[in-house]
Amino acid sequence: MVWTAENDFSRFLLNEMPIPVAISNADIELEAVNLAAQKFFCISPDDTRVRSCGEVLQCMNASQPEKCGGTPACKNCVVRSSIVQALQGNSVTRNKGTFHVIKTQEVQQLTLLITTSPIHYQNLQMVIVLIEDISLITELQGLLPICSVCHKIRNEQGEWISLERYIKNHSEAEFTHDYCPDCIRAAKPRTE
Repeated sequence: MVWTAENDFSRFLLNEMPIPVAISNADIELEAVNLAAQKFFCISPDDTRVRSCGEVLQCMNASQPEKCGGTPACKNCVVRSSIVQALQGNSVTRNKGTFHVIKTQEVQQLTLLITTSPIHYQNLQMVIVLIEDISLITELQGLLPICSVCHKIRNEQGEWISLERYIKNHSEAEFTHDYCPDCIRAAKPRTE
């Protein structure tokens, strides 16, 4: 997207958004990415020119001979499929999925929540793409070895720790404590 004096405020607003935001055209090429997206995906300002989504976002599949959109993995790409849904007329879509990027010369798997919405600009159909990294939130997965009696969980180091401590160490969840109805009934003194 060519930024002119008329849309300097739009550029300012896009760059001030605290989460990664991109603008895609109908060919699933990114026209613009904000500063948060540049930082998150390790994109230099020189690399923000109009290119395929995967190239700009450092997708590991974009460097394949088939390029972005042509690999078998592209059929399940959460970013690509979210943009396509918006281009097909879905007003707002929210999709969760994994995305493999090359960061600091290593492949990293991210769990992303992608929100897209179609927009029209100067008679062009485009899509605004909000990108949220929810990798930490979804870190708890798979089988957890839990004691059948005390409900402690065995962590990666083989230590048995409380359920609360394990969840606190592996997620963004915080605990409040309350009594369930069964425990209230059990603790209530019986009057006969």
